[in-house]
Amino acid sequence: MANRTVKDAHSIHGTNPQYLVEKIIRTRIYESKYWKEECFGLTAELVVDKAMELRFVGGVYGGNIKPTPFLCLTLKMLQIQPEKDIIVEFIKNEDFNKLSITPASFAH
Repeated sequence: MANRTVKDAHSIHGTNPQYLVEKIIRTRIYESKYWKEECFGLTAELVVDKAMELRFVGGVYGGNIKPTPFLCLTLKMLQIQPEKDIIVEFIKNEDFNKLSITPASFAH
């Protein structure tokens, strides 16, 4: 299941939700060390723990266009599509501001 969307996921704009991220960026995410070591096998509950560990929010960086952990977690959320209640609780969380940004960008 490393790079596949869950079977019961809702399509967005008539397509796989992961396709909202450009193919080249998606490929870079799949090849990144963070994706392979930290995002493999994550569930909705474990995404919360990873989001609390975020130090910054961003897209890609560096000359080699490396994806940030934030972008990797956003793609993971598109992949596993947590229930709406979980997303709402993420956004309401005031203790960890980065925790609320991850699902907000996902919901957008």
